[in-house]
Amino acid sequence: MKPYVKIGLTAALIFAFALLSGFRSQTIIHDDGSETQDILKVSASESDKDALEADADEFQKRNYTVMDYDNNNGKGFRAMRTLTSEGANKSSIDRIVHKTHDGIICTMYYIDYTYNDGSLGYLRLGKAMPENGADLEYIVSFPAGTDVKSNSPAADVQGQTYMWRLTGTKPQTIKLQATVWHKLTIYAFLFVIICIFFSVIVMEFRRKYTRDWDKAVRLRRFEVALLFIPLFILGYMAYEYYEGTHITANTLRTISEQQQEEQRLRDEEDRKAKETAARKQLESDAAVARIRRKAEDITESLHALQQKYENGKLSVSQVKSEAAAIAGQARELLGSETALSDADTEVVKQVISTITNEAESLSSRAEAKEKEAVEKQRKKKSDTKKSGDAKETERNNTKKR
Repeated sequence: MKPYVKIGLTAALIFAFALLSGFRSQTIIHDDGSETQDILKVSASESDKDALEADADEFQKRNYTVMDYDNNNGKGFRAMRTLTSEGANKSSIDRIVHKTHDGIICTMYYIDYTYNDGSLGYLRLGKAMPENGADLEYIVSFPAGTDVKSNSPAADVQGQTYMWRLTGTKPQTIKLQATVWHKLTIYAFLFVIICIFFSVIVMEFRRKYTRDWDKAVRLRRFEVALLFIPLFILGYMAYEYYEGTHITANTLRTISEQQQEEQRLRDEEDRKAKETAARKQLESDAAVARIRRKAEDITESLHALQQKYENGKLSVSQVKSEAAAIAGQARELLGSETALSDADTEVVKQVISTITNEAESLSSRAEAKEKEAVEKQRKKKSDTKKSGDAKETERNNTKKR
């Protein structure tokens, strides 16, 4: 690939990451063998707001670090999680890329995964965020100097980053084989081999010029023993080279073991999620029961207030004051409990709304009745005055006659 093409492709990838709207999942392989999954979900549509919030909550329950994300193309969240090198040996962080060989001189990663319409559920990535014909942008990045073979249509070889744009309606196979070389270890082995050969040369020189036959025999034996060390090192390096660059039975067995571990972890997550949901529902049910008892007491107080008012035992001002106090008690019910589920919260809101509406209705009726009584009293006074004025006018007319 020509240099200007590499530069252009790198710039395009960086630009795409910065202005992303949609859904991106990036797995970053670090030098020390640890792995980081970086998930970004962004949407400019208000209709996706609830789905984004639900996905963010789900990632947080699974011990991801979740942060709000906002760019020019929309709002969403970013979720990150890191797996240690030991953890990555047992299971894949994203259930796609697998560490199949973790040796002294190299580490091998392998992907052979077909993305389809059930993949988002299998990978536990939440709801799709379609953008430019793709449900998901899957990206995997490696340390510098990694040897990679892949079928990525958007590969930044210089930046060791490989991307696939995936959609469930069109199954696509992701293939990748990568070998991360531990260069310091390789250099150290080569240095040891050179030092041993140099030592053997020195000992051979001394052996040729020694006159002590026994000493010469001992030097020859020591030389032969020393030469076994570089042979062993080179043999081990050859073994690791083969395991780290070829798909073997060990590779497939490792992937199978990791998939079993991933399923076990998934089952454990499901079990904990069900236990948490059941515990929260019990707490919510208990909170609802307490609120219902309080609501019944408040309702009884409201009915007693209404009875007293209808029997004329309370003035309008007293009714309005006590009705307002009862409505305030009803509104405080929701804030008195924090363990309510969303569904139970809606039910409690309806109960509170019913009580407050009845209290406000009683207050409004009392106020209206008071206004009606005042109006009747005013009208009565007006009629009395008019009657008196009429009688006075009649008397005056009689006197004039």
